[in-house]
Amino acid sequence: MEQIVLDIQPISGDHHLEKVVLDVPAMWADHHVLKVRAVLTSLEGVQDVYASSAWKQVLVSFDPSKISQAAIEQALAEAGYPVGAGEVPVLVQHDGIRRDPRWEVLGARVTKTNQVDIEMSGEFRKY
Repeated sequence: MEQIVLDIQPISGDHHLEKVVLDVPAMWADHHVLKVRAVLTSLEGVQDVYASSAWKQVLVSFDPSKISQAAIEQALAEAGYPVGAGEVPVLVQHDGIRRDPRWEVLGARVTKTNQVDIEMSGEFRKY
């Protein structure tokens, strides 16, 4: 697990602000970014969060006198976004079901979108 501490800046008096970049392979869509930001910004001591689903990384600025990097990583893991470096995100798990042999002949496909995904994504997924 590679973790990068980018900078340490004094806030005021004895307090310092640290910045860390965390690899979050499970964060691969915009609704994951919103969830990760909500989880991290609710933590006491977290000053700022920049999350990117494209890079699957989160930049967190935090006050180490109020919260540790380990606590930040634990909060991410509990929310379903464990920190890990270099892991390829798993988008689909193979379920062992064999394809219909008519697949090649029919050329049609039916998919079903999860209701939660529809609700989180807004109007454009309904059509």
